[in-house]
Amino acid sequence: MDDKHKDKLDELYDEKYEEISYEEFKEALDEEAQRKPSDNMEKKKNRRGVRVIAVLLTLMLVFQVLAMLFDMFRIDAIEFLKTSYRLSQDEDIQEWKEAVVTIQGEGRFGRSKGTGFFIEKEGLVLTNHHVIEQQDTIGINTEDGEIYEGELLASDAEKDLALIEIEGEEGFETLHLQNKISEENEHIYVIGNPLSFTKIANEGKILGEETTRENALGISAPIYRGNSGSPVISENGDVTGVVYAKKSINHPEQESIGLAVPIDDVHSFLEETKE
Repeated sequence: MDDKHKDKLDELYDEKYEEISYEEFKEALDEEAQRKPSDNMEKKKNRRGVRVIAVLLTLMLVFQVLAMLFDMFRIDAIEFLKTSYRLSQDEDIQEWKEAVVTIQGEGRFGRSKGTGFFIEKEGLVLTNHHVIEQQDTIGINTEDGEIYEGELLASDAEKDLALIEIEGEEGFETLHLQNKISEENEHIYVIGNPLSFTKIANEGKILGEETTRENALGISAPIYRGNSGSPVISENGDVTGVVYAKKSINHPEQESIGLAVPIDDVHSFLEETKE
């Protein structure tokens, strides 16, 4: 150690550590010098961990945005948007849309989004059981943009139907439930919230009963994620079924068909809720 550094060390010792020995003072400095690199490394590790988390969160957000963009610009999505725009020029379909709602659930296992529709002006909404299953809270977004908290009144997993109430509210537009099953090849409309869109109207025809489940109603209208709970509406404006799923088929003109709970099951479910 040169004289300059020794003098500086002596000066620090005289100022701050007069009560300990010179040897103890040197040991304290050596220990501090050893601690500083490890402290700096720990800080660097912490900063590196924060950066990694920030990058992961950014990537998750990017993937979500890309998924939404993919939904919006896929070829079949563009086609059903064009169809919906054309159908929505009809005054009847505009009126039916007012009764259709977006249902959003939130629970410990994640979130859900689906479709429902008012069957009574006092705020009774019909949808699928699987749309609200295991959801702690249920939000109902109506035509006017209002969001209400819904209360689950009844649910049937086998029929895949659920009845929700908006308590203390009334005056909602409704859809009338048909009393009989529609005939095969009858023209129908479906209004729902497929993919990242809302209030999309589409059309097709009744295909008859399907073997996927007892008395399932097959429809040719295109069905996508988010359509669950959509009303299947006849040309006179009556609901003849409630969409719950789709299934793939081997057909050159159509990759899948929609599946709906037939109106008979809807009526029996509603009767059971009154008992």
